Amino acid sequence: MGIKIFFNDRAVILTDKKIINPAIDNDLVYVFEDRKALAKRLTIFENSNNICLQIIHHDLNKLFEHFKHCFKFVEAAGGLITLPDRRILLIKRLGKWDLPKGKAERGESLQETALREVMEECGLEKLPIITGELTHTYHTYHQKGNHILKHTAWYAMRYNGNEKLRPQFAEDIVHAAWFPQNLLSVVRKNTYQSIQQVLDEWINKNK
Repeated sequence: MGIKIFFNDRAVILTDKKIINPAIDNDLVYVFEDRKALAKRLTIFENSNNICLQIIHHDLNKLFEHFKHCFKFVEAAGGLITLPDRRILLIKRLGKWDLPKGKAERGESLQETALREVMEECGLEKLPIITGELTHTYHTYHQKGNHILKHTAWYAMRYNGNEKLRPQFAEDIVHAAWFPQNLLSVVRKNTYQSIQQVLDEWINKNK
């Protein structure tokens, strides 16, 4: 069991599993000591060229709480929406293919957030139907002097409309389109690791 957090195309993995013959306290593996040391190790990782850092602690929940306190934590939700012919709704934002998602507003459930965001970002006229919880992703970014950790809850959704999609330009979305599965390789070449994780989860559940 573990939690993967994406730092752009790199990742930190929080785990409670012991590693056989681990290279303890090097650039790739860190055994948790305290929050201050953790924050320092994360800064070192961000400024390195290492692809992955594993952080070990016997209590994964406590480790994640300490990890969260190194960032400003943001809750978000989004959806992977399909038509009856199994085409997937994708958006293009800031030069990359993405899935519609956004921050939760005060008082919203994550399901409500996901539904609102997919309708706003793609211009859907009808409410999609949530068919199940898909996965959860975590990624970090810098914004206005804050180092942010965003948790996104993803839901599988079904849609039956055929209206013209209207991307939300105010959110830097320049295109929205329904993609057949045989073109997802094009998307994978220009998307985020976290979005690839969501696509993989959906494909695995719908084989």
